[in-house]
Amino acid sequence: MKQKYNAQLFAIASIVIGLNVSTSAHAAGSNGDIDKVLGELTRQHNSSSNLVKNTRQPASLALSSTLVNPPKANKTGGNNVLGQLTAVASSTVSKFKQTGTASWYGRQFHGRKTTSGESFDMNGFTAAHSTLPMNCYIKVTNKDNGKSVVVKVNDRASFKDNRILDLSYGAAKAIGMTQKGTGNVSIERVDAP
Repeated sequence: MKQKYNAQLFAIASIVIGLNVSTSAHAAGSNGDIDKVLGELTRQHNSSSNLVKNTRQPASLALSSTLVNPPKANKTGGNNVLGQLTAVASSTVSKFKQTGTASWYGRQFHGRKTTSGESFDMNGFTAAHSTLPMNCYIKVTNKDNGKSVVVKVNDRASFKDNRILDLSYGAAKAIGMTQKGTGNVSIERVDAP
């Protein structure tokens, strides 16, 4: 059971931080597994390119992690490591920022079901993103004119080109992007309006 828990913990840590850590770090099943994982994550971060380092904040992921200074033991006597990893993941997602090309979609999908189960409203303020959680909100800024709009991510899109986002027609119109069909945008995660 403990080995299965350590494997799950290790997998979550790898996903949260976005690094490829070998499974040998958790194979032993000892209490030092978390230290090994954090050490390996720090090693990989330090050997990353400057571009990768600049997208990860803070500079030392392992040393600034809440896992290094865990909270007091829970009622069952153990530390809630899974809860700590969830908090790290939430913090990472809440600080999400990205720049790239956005496009829009409209009439041809109006009324169809989105990935979240809602009906697509071409005049609403919604978006499709490849990885952000469903029903989160992002601020989209058209870098060409400085106009911004807050949209709800309610759909998925798989992009084969360099696009990062598909906006509903209404959201694209609000930031002056409908004439060209695409635009250079920056997106950042925000709290629900």
